[in-house]
Amino acid sequence: MKRDRILGIHHVTAISRDPQENLNFYTGILGLRLVKISVNQDDPTAYHFFYADEQGTPGTDITFFIYPNASKGVTGAGQVKEVSLNIPSESIDYWLQRLQRYGVRFRGPRRTDDGLAIDLEDPDGLNLRLIGRSDIENIAKPWRKGPVPREHAIRGLFGVLISVDSCRHSGWFLEEVLGFRKIYEGPSRHRYVADDGGPSKIIDVECTDTSPGSIGYGSVHHVAWRVKDPETQIMYREKLEKLGFYVTPVIDRKWFRSIYFREPGYVLYEIATDGPGFQIDEPPEELGTKLVLPEWLEDRREAIERSLPKINIPNPENWR
Repeated sequence: MKRDRILGIHHVTAISRDPQENLNFYTGILGLRLVKISVNQDDPTAYHFFYADEQGTPGTDITFFIYPNASKGVTGAGQVKEVSLNIPSESIDYWLQRLQRYGVRFRGPRRTDDGLAIDLEDPDGLNLRLIGRSDIENIAKPWRKGPVPREHAIRGLFGVLISVDSCRHSGWFLEEVLGFRKIYEGPSRHRYVADDGGPSKIIDVECTDTSPGSIGYGSVHHVAWRVKDPETQIMYREKLEKLGFYVTPVIDRKWFRSIYFREPGYVLYEIATDGPGFQIDEPPEELGTKLVLPEWLEDRREAIERSLPKINIPNPENWR
């Protein structure tokens, strides 16, 4: 692993419309730990939920902006089409039974080049895939007090599938600008890996002639890529600017620093630093137990709390 390169996926952020339904699905059914309750810093009237492993490790994190009045997202070009999560290969039967128990519709399992896969949708229609893997032991730290036994717990993100109108242009960007490596090329789908490859470092690029999609509930807002430190992030920002891409200034998100830009197929990317991490403002045992705001929003806390829907954090005991 080289320090001055993209290391893989940092997080994926999607849109949801019902905060309680979202909490029940991702914490209660899927057994991910809610590691931070906050707000969209660009629109503090909306919740921002962060789900991850026990410690909020980069690469295990799927997050949601909650917009109760959002319209349904439309799948098409310029979007993330699917988000894949790792599960232990010996846990396929456990997950089939768990999904059936909670009335989650799914397809599979079916054999893929990546392992046995179960396809499902979250309550908003976001496409998810659980992939059984035997090489994920050190990728994530399962939530010890979670509703899913540790031996069956989700172990972070496997990869994402994006849909674009030109595999050539989006692939060039991944290779020549972000430093990914192409490891597969098919008629309509290519695979690229960050760093040394493997789970949490994979992006599949699907060529499509469909019309552009639109963001709404059940769709992904952006994919964030990991870098080790601010210096590497600045290096990528300067590279993007020199090539003529619009890229935001570095934004302090409190738990990491971010820059945002669109790749040639119009998918929104972020490059986020690994640190300082979710434990900067909450001890490990209290992660995700209360609304946390960055310091620059604290003077608006009373108004923000009034504007947000009431939620009940799922009790793991009730979902075992």
